[in-house]
Amino acid sequence: MADKILEFVHTSTGKQIAAALGLPVPPMLKRAKAGYAEKALANSNALVGASAFGPVATAVVKALNAMGAAIKVSADLAGLDGVKQAAANAKVDVSISQADNGVPENVYVLDVTAAANVADLRLLYDFFNPRLRKVPSNSRIVVIGRPRGDSKDALAETAQSSLPGFIRSLAKESGKNGTTANLIQVKTGAENGIEGALRFFLSPHSAFVTGQVLPVVGAPKGVKITEFSEKPLTGKLAVVTGAARGIGAAIAEVLAREGATVIGVDRPADESTLGATMSSIGGIACPLDITDADAGNKLAAVAAGAVANKGGKIDIIVHNAGITRDKMMRNMAAHLWDMVLDVNLGAIVRCNDQLLAGDAFGANARIVCISSIGGIAGNAGQTNYAATKSAVIGYVDAMAKQLEGKGISINAIAPGFIETQMTAAIPVVTREVARRLSSLSQGGLPVDIAEAVTFMASPLAAGVNGATLRVCGQNLVGA
Repeated sequence: MADKILEFVHTSTGKQIAAALGLPVPPMLKRAKAGYAEKALANSNALVGASAFGPVATAVVKALNAMGAAIKVSADLAGLDGVKQAAANAKVDVSISQADNGVPENVYVLDVTAAANVADLRLLYDFFNPRLRKVPSNSRIVVIGRPRGDSKDALAETAQSSLPGFIRSLAKESGKNGTTANLIQVKTGAENGIEGALRFFLSPHSAFVTGQVLPVVGAPKGVKITEFSEKPLTGKLAVVTGAARGIGAAIAEVLAREGATVIGVDRPADESTLGATMSSIGGIACPLDITDADAGNKLAAVAAGAVANKGGKIDIIVHNAGITRDKMMRNMAAHLWDMVLDVNLGAIVRCNDQLLAGDAFGANARIVCISSIGGIAGNAGQTNYAATKSAVIGYVDAMAKQLEGKGISINAIAPGFIETQMTAAIPVVTREVARRLSSLSQGGLPVDIAEAVTFMASPLAAGVNGATLRVCGQNLVGA
């Protein structure tokens, strides 16, 4: 369902009325119109800062150069020498920022991994304070720090623990013009995973992702982080459940855009819709009830027979299928509890267990589960749904530790308010409030979830495992 208010306030008449009444104007987000490109930042100026020279500063400079960005530095920043040294070692050109001359940057990357005390946090102020008034619309901000537990020093841990709060607040300040701000927490030794995360966060593929913290912990056993290539999912076989329409159909489409052959799964009752969706992307329709006790084994059999995948192995599985059966707990019938728990959680566990037991996954397979901000914040009348979506987050965290030794990674995406048939049925006032509760003052689109899933399913996220990424425009619910 379209956001009519967003569309109206961006017309000439709508702008006049909004200005006269003092109404906020949600930004028009620039979403990706094509697949990942090697030189995705070819027309971008990127201001880079670093608390010190080191492996992260070097990785950032190399990544931005690989993406085609014009790398800028500021002479008034502490840490300038670190960036310049990293650039010199990487044989990458840098130049002085021309923001004061009317050429502001639209990409901002600050490495504060070396921040080890309270005084070191001054770099956050010095880097952002003079520039935020002139940040162009739909700009991208990324801060890079270390995850909790990375250091044995209490002061260093304290300094790094400030970053999630900082980035969430900065995202709320900068979202009014469509700018996003996110934090990458890179584990020591996992620096080679930075480029993939930057390619996502600095691109239009993450237009509805802001105020989030993404840990880059290193690739699972036997997984090599490779150089970027366009259509990174070429030759991969992906399974998407709940793929007939809505978010599932969008996920299937974006995976196919990046080169994957998609097996779309949905209820036999939706076979015709599923067939049309898969036909449009050259995919394979698999009418199957995912709560079937043998669903995982049946999926493995379909994969084994897929012509486009000679090895017959599943490289990607996206557990998107889910339902709601909302009732206040005191009024909820037992069958509604059981139904939601089985579809949203039990089916995922059974399916994965069967695929793992049957050796149906390909080398370096990636599992992506769909959670929800409802599982983080909870909603009245959704105890069954919220329990399953919260459990998915715990499942992903626990399974990551078990699967990394097999070279398999697992992550989750937690959508917020997304414009779908389901949200279109929400009463109009409630729906309108839900839209405006995000830092970007609007709901997301199915493609926003699809882009995040595709990132997690691709080599770009090779260093990410056990993470849950919210795609909600930084909705205040669950913040």
